[in-house]
Amino acid sequence: HCRVACRQEAFPCLCRVIEQAAPGRREVTHMNVSFFLKPKAEVVYVYDTDPVRTALDRMFESGFTAIPVLSAKGRYVGTITEGDFLRLLLGHTPEQAGNMLLSEVTRRIHHRSVTIDTRMEDLVELVAGQNFVPVTDGRGMLCGIVTRRDVICQLSERCKALEILKDEQ
Repeated sequence: HCRVACRQEAFPCLCRVIEQAAPGRREVTHMNVSFFLKPKAEVVYVYDTDPVRTALDRMFESGFTAIPVLSAKGRYVGTITEGDFLRLLLGHTPEQAGNMLLSEVTRRIHHRSVTIDTRMEDLVELVAGQNFVPVTDGRGMLCGIVTRRDVICQLSERCKALEILKDEQ
């Protein structure tokens, strides 16, 4: 179980640390998105056609503060956050908000998705600013997500392994 504490602005340097510790080592520099992918079947998500109440319930039950939003056809269309719901409730009565569809909720931040062939450097940059990064196929269909926690834990483990290798040389 990983217990890495890392400030957001410090996280991107983990990739540089790994590459400096073992320049040219293929197993380190050729990690890809699929290594970190949490498949769609294990992801909590909502549809933009869902009522706001349903989305709130799913988010509350999951314990997450942000979840992916899909179109009726399964395409990733954005991420809904607790903050988006709070802003909605500031401008509407609970009854009005409860009768709205998720597609009617303004999302303040557009969370970018990646594809399975995205470079690790690009993934690390995104995951530093998002709790998770949605992974889509060529048609924009959600395949799964990559969580910040999983990336940090894996990079931390690799850093530790490289330090052991350096010490043995």
